Amino acid sequence: MREEEMDMTVSLLSESFAESMMMATSYVKLLEFLVKNYLIERREMMPHNATLLGVYRENGEEDFELAGTVELTFDRKGANANPPTPTPPKNSPYICNMAVRKPLRRVLNLSNHVTGYLVRRGIGWHLLKAGEELITKMSSSREVHLHCRMIDEGPFNMYTKAGYSVVKTDSILTLLTLQRRRHLMRKRTSCL
Repeated sequence: MREEEMDMTVSLLSESFAESMMMATSYVKLLEFLVKNYLIERREMMPHNATLLGVYRENGEEDFELAGTVELTFDRKGANANPPTPTPPKNSPYICNMAVRKPLRRVLNLSNHVTGYLVRRGIGWHLLKAGEELITKMSSSREVHLHCRMIDEGPFNMYTKAGYSVVKTDSILTLLTLQRRRHLMRKRTSCL
């Protein structure tokens, strides 16, 4: 993510967080302020982390729309100070804050310009694979972690198909903090 792409990324993440937390749209502006400050702090941690963007173009046009984003942490120096529970190892690469624009979710018919065939994977899949590829170049760790909310069946199935397995799940007591329960998932990098 370049600096000039920050505002569009902030907007996408804020809308996604508001939706996932079932917040009123009136809170999106507050979330935008918090997310922008978070992204500014995270940019200072580069090259120990990165934010990747997926863009969408119609029929070869020059203009593009932000389709999705994902944040990567490569090592302990880039680790988020307050990751969600269950906590991933600080020295392990970590994938988080993946979001795809709502109208582009579950879009499966993306044409492959090399083969001419349709690719049966969506934007989230491509962001995940791009993130894993960058992690293998930037980290010597043998595993990568991510979180998936228990209610998110689509992302959970995608992560499982990509080779991730559940390591640990939040306690039911997490619901008392008004948060959704999450799985901590792991993939061995030898599988990447």
